[in-house]
Amino acid sequence: HVSVADPFCSYLSEVCHQAVAETGASVHLGGAFITIEGPRFSTKAESRVFRNWGMDIIGMTTTPEAFLAREAEMSYACMAHVTDYDVWHESEEPVTVEAVIRTLLHNAEVAKQSVANAVRLLANAGPSPYANALQDAIITSKSTVRPDVIEKLQLIVGKYF
Repeated sequence: HVSVADPFCSYLSEVCHQAVAETGASVHLGGAFITIEGPRFSTKAESRVFRNWGMDIIGMTTTPEAFLAREAEMSYACMAHVTDYDVWHESEEPVTVEAVIRTLLHNAEVAKQSVANAVRLLANAGPSPYANALQDAIITSKSTVRPDVIEKLQLIVGKYF
């Protein structure tokens, strides 16, 4: 097992924050993200529960990717381009596909500029702070792992065998 107590790389998160800020778009650093099964919008009851739990963003992806990235010894951050308030926000229009698409089109332009900014900001970055995340995670005795399994997983765990 690898630690995912903090699933996002703080350095990469700060780079993403700066990259979006340079576009002039509204941007926030940090927060609590909950992943729900999709594709669908939350019910009002779910939305209220998530808000009471202190969640800042509700999404349909990110958790599996964050865990897999850590297991692959990669830094991971989420540059979430939010499309709507969830249904708890009574003064906003209810979430509709049309409203999401409208915001999504604007967000796509911000995302393109942000990714270009992030690439520039990362040009001289060093290795990931998670480059050895699996070092203490493999508890199976090396002598019991078949050679074909080691070969299949060479790219990810090869340096440990």
